[in-house]
Amino acid sequence: MFYKDYMILCATVLISIILMTSNNNRQIIFVKLWLSDVIGVFQHEWSSVQLYFDLKEKNELLREENMQLFLENNFFHEMELENRRLKALIGFEKNSGFQLKATRIIARQKKGFINDIVLGIGFKDSVSKNMPVVVPSGLVGKLYQVGKSRSNCQIMLDQNFRASAKIQRTRAKGIVDWKGGDLCFLNEVPKRSDVKIGDWLITSGYGEIFPAGLRIGRVVSVIEPARGLFMEIKIKPCVDFDKLEEVFVITGVR
Repeated sequence: MFYKDYMILCATVLISIILMTSNNNRQIIFVKLWLSDVIGVFQHEWSSVQLYFDLKEKNELLREENMQLFLENNFFHEMELENRRLKALIGFEKNSGFQLKATRIIARQKKGFINDIVLGIGFKDSVSKNMPVVVPSGLVGKLYQVGKSRSNCQIMLDQNFRASAKIQRTRAKGIVDWKGGDLCFLNEVPKRSDVKIGDWLITSGYGEIFPAGLRIGRVVSVIEPARGLFMEIKIKPCVDFDKLEEVFVITGVR
C-alpha cells in the first residue's frame, strides 16, 4: 500500500512540473526564473565542491610524486658516494703493497673509554687476531677477537690501544695511545727532539703487529714541560672514525 501511495505522489509531482514548464502564466514564469536561479546557484556551489576535491586529489598525487622523487634522489646520491668510496678503496688495494681483505663495518660498540667496531669478516676469511685494520687515509686499529664470520676491531680511540710510532720527517720515536677526546698522544719522546706541528706520524714497524709506514696522524701540539724527561705531543688521527663504513684487514705483505 505504501509503495502505491509513493508512486502516485511521484506521478503527481512529475505532472505538476510538466504543467508548470508548459504554462506561460506570469506567476509560473516567475517561479521558473526563481527555480533557475536557485538551480544555478546550487550548480555553481556543487562545481566548487567538485573542484575542491579534484584539486585535493591532485595535490595528494603531487605530494606522493615529490616524495618518490626525493627518495630516488637520495638513493642515487648515496650510490654516487658509495661509488667514490669503492673507487678509492680499489685504488688503495692495488697500490698498497699489502695483501688485503675488504669488509664492512656492521656495528659499533662504545663503553666509556672502550671503543671497537664489529666487522663482517672472520677466520673463515683467513683473518686472525692482531691483524692490522686500515683505510686509504691511514691506520684504524687491530683485530682482537675473531669469530667465524665476525670480528671485533680495537680502534685507535681506545684506552688500551698502543702502537710504536715515529715522526716521518725526523724519525723521532714514541708510543701512541689515547686518553679520551678526538686526539691521541705520542709518548716517551725525549725533550729537545725535533718534532714540529704539522709533522706526519707513522707506524715504526718495531712491534709484531703493525708494519712500518702506516699513517697515524699529524702533530697538532708540541709542549716541553718544565718537569719530566719527555715532550707532550698531541696527534690528530688521519682517520675520521665517525665516517668509517668499509675497511681493510692486512693479512700479509706482497
